[in-house]
Amino acid sequence: MKFYIAKTHIFLALMVGLSSMAWANPAATLTGFAKLDVETYAAGPISGRAAKTANGIVVPFKAQPVQGFSGALKNHDSSYTVLADNGYGTKDNSADFLLRIYHLDVDFRSKEGGGGEVKVLDFIQLRDPNKLIPFEIVNENSADRLLTGADFDPESIQRTSDGSYWIGEEFGPFLLHFNKEGVLIDAPIALPHPNQKNQQLRSPQNPLNTNYSSPTTVQRSGGFEGMALSSDGKFLYPMLEKPLTDTGTKQLLISEFDVQKKAYTGNHYWFVLDERATAIGDFQMIDNRSGIVIERDDTENDWNGYKKLIRITLGRSGQAVDRTDLVDLMNIDNPDHLYGPVRAGDMGVGQRFTFPFFTIEDIIIEDDRTITVFNDNNFPGSSGRNANLADDNEIIRLNLHQPLR
Repeated sequence: MKFYIAKTHIFLALMVGLSSMAWANPAATLTGFAKLDVETYAAGPISGRAAKTANGIVVPFKAQPVQGFSGALKNHDSSYTVLADNGYGTKDNSADFLLRIYHLDVDFRSKEGGGGEVKVLDFIQLRDPNKLIPFEIVNENSADRLLTGADFDPESIQRTSDGSYWIGEEFGPFLLHFNKEGVLIDAPIALPHPNQKNQQLRSPQNPLNTNYSSPTTVQRSGGFEGMALSSDGKFLYPMLEKPLTDTGTKQLLISEFDVQKKAYTGNHYWFVLDERATAIGDFQMIDNRSGIVIERDDTENDWNGYKKLIRITLGRSGQAVDRTDLVDLMNIDNPDHLYGPVRAGDMGVGQRFTFPFFTIEDIIIEDDRTITVFNDNNFPGSSGRNANLADDNEIIRLNLHQPLR
């Protein structure tokens, strides 16, 4: 009997050790941290009249909140360009939130120094003065026709060689094409059904649904979320956030779009969600065939939350992509304790660093071993870092323990 008890104890100790080892061997190290304070505002009219007070932040807001980063780009001068989300989560409460692209200077706190601060340098206001949008918008009859969060829900951004911006939008879902000054230069481009000729995939929030007989198959809040650009700049790969309503599977559609022709090629791919995941947050290409996807569940402020970076490889059109775990964002090594001053209630800011946010929506591939990740703080509603406080806009830089190439 003693032999079996001892054997059981050894087995239990081994299992505990293996469990600890899983947390002790992360795939990435935190090498830079910065955050933009949650209550950061830019010039503009009062906003948030239809939003709700949350986490002690009272509506309406004195100007335009700089928050909810849903897409990000790296600039040649090491600054960042970020895309603001649609505002306060829905069409109904975001009519006074102006859609903008912000320019940020990020001073990462690192082992070598740095303040961990983010400065908002300027912004580009998205607008449609040429009246290319084929439905009524909030500022329909104004000269500038400034776009708002009740018109579109911008979730991903790419910049092509001519300096223009392509934005993946969720309500349609549409692709939107703006020049470098933020002026819409093409009518919104709808998403064709990959298997049904002359049919579109539409969300229940698509403003053109009243003139369309085909059923909607894109989930509400399930349109374009990530959108990668091939390394040669020829193709965009907009990706749906959630599965289609009529597939009965956990597959997300990735479509191929020819930038020069401004048309979908017909090639498409499927990303199969992990059983714990509910959605993706971003998609960026490493080269012409492989990329990185943020995959997540719907938790926040939860040590057991599922937040990962997944490496994928595109194969044959119509087939599922190959996928491999790259980084667990809930298990990042933080040997230099870069988070900064720790507030009472902050979680995951010690040696084991976590990114425990409901929405994590931005990846930038800096080089073969370095990735930068931003959260979308859903101002003022999310409280992922601290259950008692509204989330800041956090930006983390990660060193991968294995190179991408």
